[in-house]
Amino acid sequence: MRINRKLWSLLPLEQIDPGARQQIFDCLRDDRVLQMAVMPDVHTGYDLPIGGVVLVEGHVSPGYVGYDIGCGMCAVNTGIPAADLLPDQAAGKDLFTRIMQQIPTGLGGHHRSDPYPPFVSAGEDKALTTKVNRSVKGQLGSLGSGNHFIEISADRQGRCWITVHSGSRNAGHSVAGYYMAQARRIGDRFLSLHSEIGQAYLRDMIYCQNFALANRLKIVEGVLRIMGFSAADIGRLTTENLINENHNHAELQDGNLVLHRKGATPATDGQKGIIPANMRDGIYVTVGLGNRDYLQSASHGAGRVMSRSEGRRRVKLDNFRESMKGIIARVDKATLDESPFVYKEIGSVLAAQEGVVIEVINHLRPLVNIKGA
Repeated sequence: MRINRKLWSLLPLEQIDPGARQQIFDCLRDDRVLQMAVMPDVHTGYDLPIGGVVLVEGHVSPGYVGYDIGCGMCAVNTGIPAADLLPDQAAGKDLFTRIMQQIPTGLGGHHRSDPYPPFVSAGEDKALTTKVNRSVKGQLGSLGSGNHFIEISADRQGRCWITVHSGSRNAGHSVAGYYMAQARRIGDRFLSLHSEIGQAYLRDMIYCQNFALANRLKIVEGVLRIMGFSAADIGRLTTENLINENHNHAELQDGNLVLHRKGATPATDGQKGIIPANMRDGIYVTVGLGNRDYLQSASHGAGRVMSRSEGRRRVKLDNFRESMKGIIARVDKATLDESPFVYKEIGSVLAAQEGVVIEVINHLRPLVNIKGA
């Protein structure tokens, strides 16, 4: 629905939490903001609400991209019946254990060093260069924490899929923090595209986006290897069957325009996408409709209805366990803030988008879920 000259929202404003609503109005007041679209998973974020998409003239905002630069999802359809790969609960538990042993989750990374092109800050900041390279060295192929996940699923045809949600880890956080500080230093949330610091941010951001994709691919390849796929099969699947979307990024358009997505995925005409619901209700595969009113975007998930602290305080562990019956997952106090109850009901989130910005073409039912707790 069109709210005003600049704003299109897939959710009525009165259904948006007050913090996110204030962030929307703050954004719209800036003359450099030409258009804004709000996704139905919208909730309060840093500077810009999660689920916000903004087209800006002549400037880029590190805060509008956020700390986890390039965060996104990769999904691969193995084409093999899930019943053949995971015939029973014992097989699922064994897979869960082996993934947890071989793919780091949480704040840390690998003790070994994986090769990746070194980072050299375009802003020529030696401390930032050192910090990012230290992160990249150990964190390639690691999941991270919070709502990041690995999920093995069965689709409507019973085929096994692997989905990974992760980002650029501490590298992106370090780059984001550095350039947010530079913006604050000049008293603005934006950096001019015509400034050295604005161009430096774009180059460093792209490095982090590329690292985030390489990180997800490394995890997907690792899971396929654990499941017994050969190197040739892994190469074929990640080339032919991969869906990749990142939902925290900025992209140049028409030379002087910058499209910012904060927790929103591209939904150009015909583009396949991924919208996860929660640990219990799985993942929806979509195809974009290219709706320009909504800046060719869709939600990146269901959206939270409780903060992490609120979820830990309000959700009962017994209810969480009951809701997850039949799914191999970590269901304890460490993942309570990621339980299904802290997210919006996925049916209403999809209904707000279907036929407008996306069509749902498949549903992936979770069999094994690994959270980055």
